[in-house]
Amino acid sequence: MNADLVIAGGMVAKPDGAALGDVLVKDGRILDIVGPGTGRGTRIVEARDRIVLPGGIDPHVHFLISFMGQKSVYDFTSGTAAALRGGVTTVIDFALQRRGRSMLDGLAYRRKQADGNVACDYGLHLIATDINDQTLAEAPGLLAAGASSFKVYMIYESEGLEVKDGPLLELMHAAAKTGQNFVLHAENASIIERAIARHVAAGDFAPRFHALSRPALAETEAVSRAMLLADDAGAQIHIFHLASGPALDLIEAAQAKGRKVSAETCTHYLALTDEVYDRPDGHLFVASPPLRDKATQDRLWRGLASGSLSIVTSDDASYDAHAKALGKDRFDTIANGMPGVEARLPVLYTQGVASGRMTLERFTDAWAGSAARLFGLAPEKGAIAAGADADLVIIDPHTRRKMTVDSHYGPIGYNPFDGMDLTGWPVMTIRRGEIAVENDRFLGKAGDGRYLHRKPVAVG
Repeated sequence: MNADLVIAGGMVAKPDGAALGDVLVKDGRILDIVGPGTGRGTRIVEARDRIVLPGGIDPHVHFLISFMGQKSVYDFTSGTAAALRGGVTTVIDFALQRRGRSMLDGLAYRRKQADGNVACDYGLHLIATDINDQTLAEAPGLLAAGASSFKVYMIYESEGLEVKDGPLLELMHAAAKTGQNFVLHAENASIIERAIARHVAAGDFAPRFHALSRPALAETEAVSRAMLLADDAGAQIHIFHLASGPALDLIEAAQAKGRKVSAETCTHYLALTDEVYDRPDGHLFVASPPLRDKATQDRLWRGLASGSLSIVTSDDASYDAHAKALGKDRFDTIANGMPGVEARLPVLYTQGVASGRMTLERFTDAWAGSAARLFGLAPEKGAIAAGADADLVIIDPHTRRKMTVDSHYGPIGYNPFDGMDLTGWPVMTIRRGEIAVENDRFLGKAGDGRYLHRKPVAVG
């Protein structure tokens, strides 16, 4: 079997376990995985002493976004270039339905922004904001257009995003009929809004009060409520950016009963704690939900190792240092979010696999496999297997170097993981058989990526 490309002699992280081998690539797909040294092809890439992973899937990124009056640095070209530099070959972003408008219009508009500009493959979650008889009837059309998941915010009425329980339940019933998944930003709006108002009235403006105004209870209650609504509708839900230990307890109990719920956490919750809010640059770390204490962080790591937390995402929101600093004197005006699509791989590998918190197999699943299954991308994406897309990343598990502000692709001006000593850095990213990044050098271009029509799937 003569291949276009052979990744030779690496430790190949396959779904059934890691083993030395050669990965054969032809016409953009994985042709076979054979014994080390036996592969033959037009181009040979030496991967000895390296680990070969499936290309990463990050199903939670925000490129070309405006929020709280600020705009992201990353658009669809620069954001997907950064993703590829971080070993990510597929992202799922968001299409916004504006109130008073059609959901299908929102999807079409976002595709116009992305198609022809993306450097890696991408999909879209549909952010539902206006649920009525007309928009409910659009669910089958959205699925036919490849949007197999709805995103719903249970908060942020000031941004025109919050969906109340009644409309949310109606949309869950509609989605249950089509097999579309739900991804939820689950926080209790009333608890948070009253806490913010109380702190502001008292003159408590420091970044620390962002975290104090969003207690774990606000997240836990919203997760509980979302699961109750989903149970009534028979809908499958996925909780975004989980950062509450008690909420994870509820999710694990539900999973043990066979309920259709999954959850993710984010790189920053696994690598940082709320101690950073007391630093002079604490405003840079404001995100929602907020960073929490070490005990919560340890609980998240245990959930990730066991698989009850199925995915680690970046929730990338690339507001630059200047934009973040505009709100530093009053926590409720700081643009929420942090960059991270490029940092996810070395941070997660170092603090997970290299630190002994999780196996390489569990890491690989959290990095790519679970997202592919949950969001309708398998079997083409998420695994090194014959017939799958040749999305691969080769990492160096031995060399260590520090994360710096300059590790980012693009002028963000800060890095949440600045100073961390990390290993597992990507040395080559391959997108559908083409080398897109080599030794941090982006070799691709706008338009190399394609829109993915995602399929409906069942959780579990």
